[in-house]
Order: sequence, then structure tokens, then C-alpha cells
Amino acid sequence: MSLQIRADSANRLWPRSTSIFLILVGVVLSVLSFIVVINMPALPWHPARSDELQATYDAFRETGTLLIKAVHSGSYYTQVPAPGPWVSAAWDDDPGAYIVASLMSLVTHSASAYPGLGIAEALLVALPLLWLPTAVARIFKRARAGYAVVLLPPLMWLLNNGTILAGTEYGLSDSVSTTRVYALYGIAASIAFLSLSLLVLFCTFRLRTSLLIAVSCGFVVLAAIGDLSRSLSGMGIAAGVGVLWWLHVRKKWRWLAGLGAAVVAVVLTFGLQTATMTGLNAARSATTGQSMADLPNAHGTWHPLYLGLAYPQPITGQPSPLGIVWSDKFGWDKARAVDPDVVIASDKYDLIIKDLYLDQVKEHPLTVAKLYLQKFLYVVKHFGAMLAFILVGLVLALMRRAPQRRPLGAAIAVTIPTILLGLIPPVLVMPLLYYYSELTAALSILVAISLGGLVWSLTSMPAHVRASERNRLSTRALPGEPRPESPVRLSVIVPTRNGSAVLGGTLATLGAALTSRDEIIVVENGSTDDTWEMLQREQASWSGFPQLVLRQSQPGLGEALRTGVMNSRGNRVLLTADDLPFGMSDYEQFEQLPDDVVVAIGSKAHPDSRVRRSWRRSVQSRIFRFLREALLQSKVGDSQGTIWADGDWCRSLAVVSRESGLMWTTELVLAAEQQGLRVVEVPVVLSESHETGSSRFRFGDAWRSVVGFTRLAVYKDD
Repeated sequence: MSLQIRADSANRLWPRSTSIFLILVGVVLSVLSFIVVINMPALPWHPARSDELQATYDAFRETGTLLIKAVHSGSYYTQVPAPGPWVSAAWDDDPGAYIVASLMSLVTHSASAYPGLGIAEALLVALPLLWLPTAVARIFKRARAGYAVVLLPPLMWLLNNGTILAGTEYGLSDSVSTTRVYALYGIAASIAFLSLSLLVLFCTFRLRTSLLIAVSCGFVVLAAIGDLSRSLSGMGIAAGVGVLWWLHVRKKWRWLAGLGAAVVAVVLTFGLQTATMTGLNAARSATTGQSMADLPNAHGTWHPLYLGLAYPQPITGQPSPLGIVWSDKFGWDKARAVDPDVVIASDKYDLIIKDLYLDQVKEHPLTVAKLYLQKFLYVVKHFGAMLAFILVGLVLALMRRAPQRRPLGAAIAVTIPTILLGLIPPVLVMPLLYYYSELTAALSILVAISLGGLVWSLTSMPAHVRASERNRLSTRALPGEPRPESPVRLSVIVPTRNGSAVLGGTLATLGAALTSRDEIIVVENGSTDDTWEMLQREQASWSGFPQLVLRQSQPGLGEALRTGVMNSRGNRVLLTADDLPFGMSDYEQFEQLPDDVVVAIGSKAHPDSRVRRSWRRSVQSRIFRFLREALLQSKVGDSQGTIWADGDWCRSLAVVSRESGLMWTTELVLAAEQQGLRVVEVPVVLSESHETGSSRFRFGDAWRSVVGFTRLAVYKDD
């Protein structure tokens, strides 16, 4: 039970409202991406396989069996004699993608497979973005790192060939890959992106052993689906499972457990993929009446490797130094030259192409090695902008000596196997957009993490290293007046603006309640009526105790409170309003607090407070509290009440505080929470004038509050 409690505690980083905000950011990104994909023009499944996909879809509707089609329907792949009306399609390299296409088309009742493909691709692109902001926020243990992910679409536009989509090259084209990337490769990339984003998310949680095993099994299933959609595409996900186990095992056995889990996950993924294909083949054999051994088997492994030696012909137009042409027909002609009776896409064809490829490697090893190096550098250049951004963001984040380095390192490690596997198609075959599926998925994850890391790093630098902070603080100083021999017990700070109608009663109430050891500091800030003149008359006629001090400040509640605090001399300070919203009920509660309380609040949110509010005030308070919890992770119920604080602590905060408006008391409360101080809330009784009077809060104040919360969220670590 204690282990479970510790795990639950470690997983809870902020209030529920913050989690909701992060999910809302994800919803915005997800909806945007879905709309972009669903509104793309219908893309071909594959220039050479579109007819086959339609035939397979038609056969599926008629027989209920996946991956078969009518004899001689479609293109060149299956144009071989076959008994019976059906032949099994030769798509063992990416059956999962065909399954998705067929099923989605059936669901949409479309005569064409393409609308179903659009929905499938849109869902796969959009879904990971729902939890990606939360994952990034949990890595850095700061919600603002997750909020920054809202900038991912424009950032991807700048870094990845002008698409706002993350994790896929779907729909892109360039001067080399003139045909836009079609769904066959887009689905594979999106499955990899979805799986990686989930892996990164789970790396930020502390999981019980039983749950860790269940999660690992789930990733094995996702990895197998990735393998079915594109050969080896899911193996990087399976290897990433080892990182999860590395995080959860004690230091002594950590590396062994991580390596063992990765190996087991890879083996299980391959086994699940094999079992799936065995089941599909059995169903296909039962329907077609043919053995799988008698049917053709796509390109095989060696066909793309051999044509990959055509570089740089497809890229620059210049001929390959090996004289190989980037064309399927070129490979077939070479195979027929060896054996005129060879059947296209047969096992025999693949063996012939294998010999042709190995002969080139043996005869021209240095030329082949140079071609592969050139293709690798071309890939690096293609992703140069993304790599540069990732490097800057990760270096800045990793330079910080903070607990965030461990989950950040784990998130990076999760993507490495997929990046290494993703280099295989563009380097060994050809560096075209179609072959960047896994690379795009993994690098998009790292871009999102780097974006969060950049925001976290820059906004959590200590204030003393910022030139702007030094300049701002140089203009402030506590008064140099000597402290009185008999210390002031309490300084009551009363900010006012156009408060002449209420100040007379407020000063009379305070004067009757306070003692000769107290002081009242009234700070006028930007009044447009006779408030200042009225205060001067009041001071001239002030004959009793406590002492009445008048000050003026720049406009803004925060400016007034800061000026009052910095001019105070009391062991304690009380920050109130010019109309005493709680009468003296808050003061009476404050006086009963122990001496060791540093900060206390007269809180309308306290369960014992007597507060009647209009519906408008209630809505405003609820929204204000929700924003404070979500953006600042503040656990205080009401940061806009009256404040009772230790004088020296409050004056030290006033010197470095930033806020100049309504958010100053929120900044004060946040500072106390950030420093680990217990903030005490006391019950209050709201005066009748506040219960019945109109609110001074305007919609412009609501917007300024949102901006203020965001600003405080950025600087809260200071």
C-alpha cells in the first residue's frame, strides 16, 4: 500500500485544473491537425498499387477476407496464372496499412478507398497530440513547458518543408519527390509517432510492476501494428520498452533489466507480427484455395537495395557511378537477362536481385560506401533545421542541474532506436520523402520536447543573471530612514484610487481599532478626483494614534501595495482595501494566529467565511481560481483577499516583485508557496456594502488576469 501511495504521489505534479488545461492545448492541436488532413485533396494510395487497393477492397466486401483480390485485377504484381477466381495479394511487407485502408473505407461506405484513408490518416495524425503537451509538461515538471507545445504547428511549418503536421510527411512533395507522400507511408509514420508519444508519456510516470508489465504488452501490440504497416517500423518502439524498465528497476540491475526488456519486447513483437500474418495467410488460403508458397511475394528485400545504388540519379538527375537506374523496370530487365522465365516478385526474382546487388558491393566497395555516406549526409541536410532546433533545446535543458534531466534523458533514449531504424530506408534505398516515415515521427517528438525544454530553460533562469532584472531592481530601495527605537507592531497598507467617498469611514474604523504602536500607510495611485486633497486634510486633522502616513505611487494596485510595503516599518503588515471589504473580521482572525505564521489570507474561499455574492461575482471568482490553479499550481483558495504577512519577508519580496496591477497579491502568495511557506487562510465576513454593491471588476480586468497568470507562470521559479 505504501508503495502505491508513493507512486500515486510521484505521478501527481499539479492540480486537476492544470491537467485539464494541458488537455485543452492538446485538443486544439489535435482538432487543427485533423482539419488540415481531412481537407487535403484525395491522395493516391501508391502510384503503382492504387488499382490493387481498390480490387482488394472490393474483394473484402464480397468475401470478408483481407488482402485478396480477383485474378488479373490490378497491376503487375499478381499477373500470374492462378486457379480459381481469387488470388492473394502480394503485400506482405505492409499488410496493416492495407487492412486500415479497407476497414476505414468499409466504415465510410465509400465506393472509393480514398475518403476512408483520409479519415484514418487524420485520426492517426491528430490522436497523439491530445496527450503530447501533458507528456512534455511532465518531463520538465512545469506546466508551461506543455503549454508551449501549442506553438508546434508554426514551428513545424518553419522546420519541416512547410507543413504544420507533426510526426508525418503525409501530403508533402518537393522538387525531388514530386508526387505527394501517399497514405501508405503516412499511416506508418503516424503509427510510429503515436507509439513514441505514448512511450514518452509513460516514461514520466512511476508504475507498479503489474501495470508496467501491462503497459509493456500494450507497446508490443503497437510495435507489431507498426511492423505490419511498414517493415521493421515498430521495432524501434519495442526497443524503447527497455527504457521504461530501466527507469523502474533499482540501480544495480537497471541496465540488465532494460536490455532484457528490450530484447523480450522485440522478440514478442516479431512473434506477434508472424502470428498475425500466419492467421491472415490461413484465411487467404482458405478463400483462394492456394498455398502461400505458390503465390508471389512483393518486391522482397533485395529489390529496393539494388535500386538504391541508383543514387544520385533520382535526386540530381546525374547518372549513378554504378550505371543503375531508379526504375522497377530496370530491375526486372536485369533479372530477365539472367533468367528469361523469372516471375516478377517471386522468390526466384528476389534471389537474382540479391546476387546482382552483392556483385556490385564486391566489385565496387568504396563506391558503394561513398554512395551510402552521401545519402546519409543528404538526409542530415534535409532535416538540418529540425536537428539544429533539437540540439539547441536539448543542450540548454540538459545543462541545467535539475531533476528534470532524468526523464528528459529517458525521453531522448526512447526515440533513438526509431531514429536508427529510420535511417535504414533513406540511406540504404533512397533519401526521398516517402522513406522518412520513422525519422519524421521520432524527430517530431524531439522537436516538441525541445520546444518545451527551451521554454523551461529560458524562463527558469535565476533572476540575478538577467540584465533586465538588474536594471529593474536598481531603481528600487527600501527607505534609508532609521528604524524607531520602539518598533512598530503593525503597518496597515491601504491603497486607494478615487476612494474619497469611503476613506473617511475606513480611517476612522482603523484609528479606533489600532494602537499607538501601529501605523496606517495610505497610498494614492492615479486618482482623478479629490482623493489626495481629502487625504491631506485628513492627515492635518489627525490627532490620535496610530500614525497616519501618506504616500503616492504610479497607477496600479501592485504599484500602490509595493510602495506601501517598502515604506512600512512594522513587524507585521496588513494589506487591505480602501473600503475595508471584511470590516475588521479579518484583523480579528489574524490577531489570533501564532507568531510563526509568515503569510495569512483573509479568504472568501474559507468554508467558515460568510460571503454572499452575485452570480457575476461568483463566476468571476470561480474562473479566477481555476486559472490560478491551472497555470500556477497554487493550492490557496483565495489570493485576492486581505494579506497578513511578516514585515521583513514582505519588504524583501516588494523589492524584487514584478507585478504592478491586480496580480500583486497573487504574486506574493505564489512566492510564499514556491518557498515552501505555509499560507494560512482565515474566515472573513464580507461587509454588506460589498454584498450588495456592484463589482469593480471589468472584462478588461479578466483579460489582464489571464495575461498576469501566464506571466507569473513563466517566472514562478524565480
